[in-house]
Amino acid sequence: MERTVHNPLEDGDSLDEGENELAENIWNELGASDAEEREDQANGDREEEEGEEQEKDDDDDADDHDGLDTGPSTQATPSKRGRGRPRGSGRKKKSPTPPQDLPAHERYFFRNRAGGSKTSTHTLSSLSLLDHEEYFQLMGAYVDPHEPERAALQELHSRAFGQWRFEMSEGYSVCLHGWGSKRALMMAYAKWAAAAPKPAAARSDGDGDRASGGAGKIVVVNGFMPRLSMKEIINTIATALFGSHHPHRLGAQPGEMTEKLLGLLRLEDGNIAPITLIVHSLDSPTLRRLSIQSLFARLASHPSIRLLASTDHPACLLLWDSSLRQSFNFCFHDCTTFAPYDAAEIDVVDAVNDLLGRSGRPIAGKEGVAYVLKSLPENARNLYRVLVGEQLAGMEDGVAALAQQPDNDDDDNHNNYDHHTTEAAPAAPAAGGDSGIEYRVLYHKAVEEFICSSEMAFRTLLKEFHDHQMIASKKDALGVEMLWVPFRKQELLAILEDLTG
Repeated sequence: MERTVHNPLEDGDSLDEGENELAENIWNELGASDAEEREDQANGDREEEEGEEQEKDDDDDADDHDGLDTGPSTQATPSKRGRGRPRGSGRKKKSPTPPQDLPAHERYFFRNRAGGSKTSTHTLSSLSLLDHEEYFQLMGAYVDPHEPERAALQELHSRAFGQWRFEMSEGYSVCLHGWGSKRALMMAYAKWAAAAPKPAAARSDGDGDRASGGAGKIVVVNGFMPRLSMKEIINTIATALFGSHHPHRLGAQPGEMTEKLLGLLRLEDGNIAPITLIVHSLDSPTLRRLSIQSLFARLASHPSIRLLASTDHPACLLLWDSSLRQSFNFCFHDCTTFAPYDAAEIDVVDAVNDLLGRSGRPIAGKEGVAYVLKSLPENARNLYRVLVGEQLAGMEDGVAALAQQPDNDDDDNHNNYDHHTTEAAPAAPAAGGDSGIEYRVLYHKAVEEFICSSEMAFRTLLKEFHDHQMIASKKDALGVEMLWVPFRKQELLAILEDLTG
């Protein structure tokens, strides 16, 4: 081929027909590629020259017009930009080309290498926490566009009040489920049942309340309260049935109290009007335990207690096995309201802060305290034991002093509608810290039990408790700092038992 391209044929040389055709094809391809490269280079040079000439012409036109007064009506005609790339325009940066001698696998990884970091600096920790003032301000300015539709749903469900009362009078329990809060609907039923007149058949029968579903007394249980206890619920039911000064002692444990209450109801069979037990959020985390659900099922199985409950979780049926379902004897009603949960049912501020991972709520009961104390040193557990013991001793002294005072209160007059709402008692003591302990007293007791040797070590332990919100502090009217544990007496007894066990 090289001889054919560069050297003329000699007289004695000859080429085969195939070799001659191959050489001509190679020569044509090489010539065509060289011609294309030369043409592209000539076009690029010509465009650059035209761009330079156009810039010179623009400069000359500007110099010619410097000394001329075109007048207000004369407008300069914009010049047309010539061909070619304007001078000074930057070229687009190309990605580096891999070396040609790279192996195939190295070239693949070079072309698919990771780019620059694209991680955003906007993190959840940079957001400001939502406070109650901002929340109520936003909610006050919010106008709900679906309020008429929700009011129509409320009115539609209220037409079934008579059906609910009839089902409960026949021995069934009523369970309301569906999307949205059902608290307003159930409270509307309580007012309707209290004000509804008894049927004529009920007025002529001595046992009319039981036979025809009279209103009786109504007990409302706010199951969404985080610190609600079963003992409070049973005590409230007993007060509604037998009065606030009944001589019956129900016991100390919820199971024992339930059995004694049911025994008293069997003894008073026919003499006590049935009561309606309204339970908001029966499937709430506070009431979700099997032991509590079993106690509610025992209460609902008695004919003198009529249960109207609401559930919020879509999988609430998984709470009850066949035995509990039989004891509850539920009639289910779909009461979808699409109503938002109010501030009493859910703390929106804490829920939002929980989503951000920056919750400011205290730890949950003795389980949370036990979990935190396991990670603290021995002297911290001993200090917490001393604080809980002193607070319980202060509570007992306060109860004894109160019992010595004469009681001049008159008996409560019970109307046809008694609205007993069980809510969590305040976690903190009264102003002045009657059930708390002074800072100095706690420090001296810690020193006496060799828990800490200096006030700095004592404050370090208290700071650990404050960070987990296991204790609270407040100065009284005299400026004395009082410390206490923000839990109920039953929880304090359980915590003290765990610490001393």
